[in-house]
Amino acid sequence: MTKSLSFSNLFVSISVISLFAIMVYLNVSTLELNETIGSGLFYLRGYYEDGNMIVTEQGIGVITLPLAIGLVASTLIKVVQHYKTPSFTN
Repeated sequence: MTKSLSFSNLFVSISVISLFAIMVYLNVSTLELNETIGSGLFYLRGYYEDGNMIVTEQGIGVITLPLAIGLVASTLIKVVQHYKTPSFTN
């Protein structure tokens, strides 16, 4: 019998892996002037001109997107495990 991971361990593991993947994607991606990646709560990165300065900013989506991915994925995994595991009742 295999030991199943707890919800919190699964959530943290998936969130850290997705954070790593998002950070690699942001470092590899190139943006043109006045271009953004994401919007609203999932805003990842922006590159725009402010006066005579060029500004690159990182948004809150760097934190919220991995947390959302971790929450959805770990919930789906736990639901599948719950319904896939046979229940033994006497």
